[in-house]
This record gives sequence, C-alpha cells and structure tokens, in this order.
Amino acid sequence: MRDKKIFIIDDDKGICLSLSKFLETEGYETYTYQDPREALQDFPVRNPQIVLLDLKMPHMDGLTVLEKLKAQDKNIYVVMMTAYATLESTIEALRRGANDYLLKPFKLSDVTLALERAEKVINLERENIKLKEELKILKEYEIVGESPQLKEVLDIVKRVSSLNVTVIIYGESGTGKELIARTIHFNSPRKNRPFIPVNIAALPEELVESELFGYKKGAFTGATTDKVGIFKACDGGTIFLDEVAEASPRLQAKLLRVIEYKKFTPLGSTREEEVDVRIIAATNKNLFELVKEGKFREDLYYRLNVVPIHLPPLRERVEDIPLLVNYFIKKYSVRYNLQEKALDDEALKLLMSYTWPGNIRELENLIEHLLIVTRSLRITKEDVLNLMKRKSTEKAKIKTLEELELDYIRHVLNLTGGNKKKASELLGIDLSTLYRKIKKLEGES
Repeated sequence: MRDKKIFIIDDDKGICLSLSKFLETEGYETYTYQDPREALQDFPVRNPQIVLLDLKMPHMDGLTVLEKLKAQDKNIYVVMMTAYATLESTIEALRRGANDYLLKPFKLSDVTLALERAEKVINLERENIKLKEELKILKEYEIVGESPQLKEVLDIVKRVSSLNVTVIIYGESGTGKELIARTIHFNSPRKNRPFIPVNIAALPEELVESELFGYKKGAFTGATTDKVGIFKACDGGTIFLDEVAEASPRLQAKLLRVIEYKKFTPLGSTREEEVDVRIIAATNKNLFELVKEGKFREDLYYRLNVVPIHLPPLRERVEDIPLLVNYFIKKYSVRYNLQEKALDDEALKLLMSYTWPGNIRELENLIEHLLIVTRSLRITKEDVLNLMKRKSTEKAKIKTLEELELDYIRHVLNLTGGNKKKASELLGIDLSTLYRKIKKLEGES
C-alpha cells in the first residue's frame, strides 16, 4: 500500500538504518537513500507518501531535493531533518513545501509524533479529494428537469436511496437510466464504495460469466491466473446491470443466487464466495412480457422488480427540453472553452416538437454539435434543421455493429452451405450462440 511507504533520505548511514529498523516495527515499508539523486530516481516508481529528508547533504542540499519531490507530487508529505536548524532555514523549508521539521538529535518518540501528524494531514487530504470527486460526479450527472413525470421519479429515488433494496429502472435508450442508478448510489450508505456499470448486451455471451464472477487458474484454456470478477471488485458497493433482459438462462440463474444468498461461484471453483453488493438493474424491454413468453425467469423478475422505476421518454416531458438545452449549452461551452450561445424561439419550438427517438442522449449530442459547428452566437431553426438532416443521412448510411455481424454470419453460412457446425467453427463461437444469432436473422427476414 502506498500509505505504508516511507523514504528516508540522509547521508548518515547510521540514521538511515536506525530509522528504518524502528519504522518497520511500526508497520511501514521503508526505503533508505544516502544519495538523494537515487531517491529522486526511485520516487515515481516506489510512490511513497511520506519522506524524511535531511537538510544538509553533500551531493544535493535538502531544499533542492524538496523542490524536486514537490514537482513530481505536490501532495507528498515531507518532514525535514537537520542538526543546523535556524529560523531562516525552517521558514525557507516550509515556504518551499515542507510539512514538518525534526531537530537532530531527536528521539524515536518525536518521529512517532511527526508521523501521527502526517497521518492526520494525509487522511484529511484524502477526504477532501474524495469529496471533490463526489461533487464532480454529482455535477457531471446532474438531473435536469421540472416536469411532473421527472419529479415522480426523483421522489422514488429519494425514498429508495437509503434502503438496501434491489431496484429496476425501465426506460427507452437514452432516457438516463445509468444517471438515475448513479444518483441512487451516491445518495446511499454505499456512496464511498464502488459503483460499477455493466452492459450485459455488450459482453460476448462466452465472456459475460467470467467478467462478472471471475475465474480460477486453469478454468479454461488461457486462464493462466486467477481473475477477480466485477461482483467481487464491487464488494460493498453498487453494481448496475444494464440491459438485464439480454442475460442468458444460465446467467439469470447465477444472478438469482447472488440476489437471494449474496453468494456466487467463480468459474473453475468448487467453493462459493460471499459478496455484499446492491443490484440496480435496467432494461428498455417489458420484462413481464418476456416472462410470459418464457424468455426470462419469473423468480428473477420478482427479485429484480422490488422497486420499479419507470423513466419517461423525452417526448413525454417536453417542458423539460428548454432546461436541458440550457444545461447542455453551459456544459459544452465550458468544456470546449466556447462563448456561450443561445437558441432563438423558432429553434427551441422545433426541438420541442421533435419526437426524440434517441431521447436525452440524442438531444445532448445535437446541442454539442450545434455549439461546435454554428458560427453565430444565435442558433436558428435553419441551423437545427440542417444538422438534423445531415445526421439522419449519416445514420441511414451507417450500419450498426449488430447488422454487420449478422451480414457476416449470413456470408459464412452461405460459404458452408448452411452447415451450422462448420460455420460456428469458422466464426469462433459455440453452436448455441450461433443458433441464437440465426434466430435474429430469421426474425429480420
């Protein structure tokens, strides 16, 4: 651990050895240097958090070393050590960034006190950094809108955040399901633990289990070491399972066990592991309909559906569009250091009359693009129409990855004369995965 590493830089070998021996009994990992040039070379590699630094040394004086350390890491905690302390040297060291001072000869109890002071300062800095990160996250994922539909959603979010219940968020693509999940997490008792989003549909079926639950060495060809899965990495925190409707029957069974018993078995292991995670799931499909069709486990559905949150599409909260537009204008003006622009009334009316199939994500993308390409500070209806036309043309030309994949599967099936076993070998996927993809092909035709 970084906070257990201390550099001792002193040309006196005896001081280096005695301090090193004492600090190791106190649980620190120590590195001693009689030549400060070696310490500076090792600093970015060893990455200590505390440095005990002698003021007077032959190769390089302590003040110069101090400046070089601070240039590499402004937060490094430095305690100066010297037998030649004067008011001037103390002030100069503090001015250049030293945090504390030890006057030689010092007692080991003096060192202990100095390190206790260091720990307090370091912990305080850590808390400040954590708070800044949380504020940055909350600002980045700010929920914008005042429509009754959104207020209803936020009321549920407020009530469930502090409860350790499973939540499922329903909504079309681009409505902000992950944003709601993050808001729940950062307003919950788990806010200081990890939040890990996982898009189940984006993970290949043959990899999804090993990614989520990890595996043991030798579990399959290529498993040369143990791997910690996402569930274990998220212990104590919140895992966001997006597109949960795409989970295979096998994965559904494993998810059910995690929810019911807080246990899972890594691939290649015979021993269950315990985990404490809150699950927030999301889907753009009707899970209950999938249950009736036999495509989704009923027991898992009821376990996930403890608190359902239904996110309205943007076309159903039109009154929020002006607020969202202003928010995105400010956001991207700051990000790209642009002079703030504004939409005229006709442009805004056009945006409010559009159906937004891509929802908030589509609106955000459009505003970002308009700010970059529009030369005038006033964005007109014509600017919006021109960009919308261009985007719809581009969209018509571009095939999705799924469409390209299905085209390739068609091609391989033609090459093998419809032999599915040969096709699966050529494609590098198992037969069950190929059959699932063929079903999609049949659904298209």
